[in-house]
Amino acid sequence: MPESPWHNKNVEAVKELLEQALSDHPTAVVFRDLFFQFKGKRYAPDLAVVLQGSPPLESIGFVYRVPEDGPAPDAIIEVAVSSRALGEALGDKVYFYAEMGVKDYLVIQAFPEKPFGLWFCRPNLGERPNSANEAFLEGLGLRFLVEGQKVRVFDREGKEIVPIREALERERKQWKEVEQRLIETLERERKQWEQERLQWKEIEQRLNETLEQERRKREELEKRVAELERKLRGENL
Repeated sequence: MPESPWHNKNVEAVKELLEQALSDHPTAVVFRDLFFQFKGKRYAPDLAVVLQGSPPLESIGFVYRVPEDGPAPDAIIEVAVSSRALGEALGDKVYFYAEMGVKDYLVIQAFPEKPFGLWFCRPNLGERPNSANEAFLEGLGLRFLVEGQKVRVFDREGKEIVPIREALERERKQWKEVEQRLIETLERERKQWEQERLQWKEIEQRLNETLEQERRKREELEKRVAELERKLRGENL
């Protein structure tokens, strides 16, 4: 059950990643804070995943009885935000999940204002949780790792599972970068065109000046020729 807003936030973040990663598994169900009962004992893990055989959600109350209601979870994830919660997650719960037949058990140590950590084991094989840099949940085909205070999840091919909001933000950022590059390219081309236009204008101006000079020279030459012709006519008279 949620211990605090910080706990709730981190559990919801992991739940969103799980649901997105398992969206192609039509029979997979991700439960949160549901009591699982087995041989008279019950615990309510933060998150539990049943890949196949889960009863319809509408038929489940607050307790999921194993095996009466359905199979044991394939994977269980606990988010521990305090030393007490971490002790519980690494203590009696492990024996209960092992007896119930849980294949993958991941504990995310998410203490406030500290880097996150991981603890992982396979209870059905008799393993105890060990601190790990990353954890591969074989049944789900997902690899978990933490960076700072962020949980990252990757599929079997190594593709990162990104929350929809983050994916949209990345898309917007990429489009913004593309738009900015396009604006910069258009601005460079505009400046280049403007520069070329000015160059052509200068060439045109020099050509006009040259033509004007040639016109004046021709007029001056014509005047001189006309004057010489008058002088010649005068001498002939």
